[in-house]
Amino acid sequence: MEEKYSSKVVNGLNEPSSPLEKFAKKVFDKLIEDGVPPLPSYYKVYFFNLLEDEPLDFKKQIYEIIALEDSHEVDKDFELEKKLKLSFKYTKELLQHTAIVYKSTSQLREILANQVKEISHIASPKILEKLITQLENKIDLVYKKIEKENKLIKQLYAKNVEIIKEIESNSLFDPKYGVYNKSYFLKLLEKEIKLISKFSHVSSIVVLKLKDNILTPLSEKGKILANRSLAKILLKTSRRTDEIAHLGDGVFVMLLKHTDRIGAGRTVERIADMIGNAAIFLEGEELELSIVGGIAEIKEQKEAEKYLEEALKAMKEAEKENILYMVYEGE
Repeated sequence: MEEKYSSKVVNGLNEPSSPLEKFAKKVFDKLIEDGVPPLPSYYKVYFFNLLEDEPLDFKKQIYEIIALEDSHEVDKDFELEKKLKLSFKYTKELLQHTAIVYKSTSQLREILANQVKEISHIASPKILEKLITQLENKIDLVYKKIEKENKLIKQLYAKNVEIIKEIESNSLFDPKYGVYNKSYFLKLLEKEIKLISKFSHVSSIVVLKLKDNILTPLSEKGKILANRSLAKILLKTSRRTDEIAHLGDGVFVMLLKHTDRIGAGRTVERIADMIGNAAIFLEGEELELSIVGGIAEIKEQKEAEKYLEEALKAMKEAEKENILYMVYEGE
C-alpha cells in the first residue's frame, strides 16, 4: 500500500486525508445519521457492513491491515486446549496404571502372607520345596505384571512431560507478576514493527525497573513483593492498547503503540510519580520505591531483540547518570 495513513492539518483542525481515515469518518457519520451510539461494538458492525460497498482494492487493503493486527488467539486457544486434553488423557492413564501396580503389590503381599501361614505347619521337605516353587511362580507372574505396568507408566510420564514443556514454551504470561512473558512480548513487538514499516507511524518501548539501591538490601521475598508493586502500577496506569511484559530479573517493558519519545517520557514520569506516592510496606516498614527507565522509538524495520537491547542500554545509562530515564539516540 503506497499511501501512508497520516492526517493533514487544515485551519488548525485534523482533516482525514488517507482513504482509511475518510472511510472511518464515513462510518462515524453513518452511525450519527442513524442515531446509533458510536460505541466500539456498533462501530465494528457498521464498519464491516459499509466496507462491503467499497472498491475491491480498498477492501483488500483493509483486510491486510486486519490480518496484521490479528493475533489468531482463537487458533492458539484451540491448540492449547488440544494439548491440555491430551495431557489429561495421559494423566488419567497414568493414574490407572499406577492403581494396577498398587493392586498388584497388595496382591503380592497377600500371597506371601498366605504362603507363610501354610509353610509354618509343614514338616515335609518335599512338600515345602513344592510350595516354594509354586510361590516363586506366583511371585514371578505378579512381578512381570508390575514390570509391564511400570514400563507403561514411564512412557506415559515422558509423554506428559513433553506436552507440559510445549505448553510452557507457548505460554503468554509470567505467573509471578501477572503480565506477559518475554517470548510473547517479542511476538507482539515483531507484529508492531511490521505495521510501522508498512504504515509509517511511530511507537515506543519503555523498559523499567526498580533502582538497584532499592532492591539490593532486600531479601528475595522482599524483591518479589516490591517488583509486584511495580507490576500492579504498570497495569493500573497502562492504556488498553499498551502491552506490558516481564523480561526477567525484575525488568519490565511496555510497548506504547502510536506513541513517540515525548509521550513515552510522560508515561515514565507518570509511573514514577505513582510509585513514589504508593505506600509499600515490607516486614512492617514502609519502603520508598523509585524507578529508572530506558526508551527506544520504533521507526524502522529492525529485529525486536535489537530494540530491546537499545532500550536496556538507555536504562543502564540513565541509572549510571542518576536520572529518571534516557532515550536511546543511536551509536
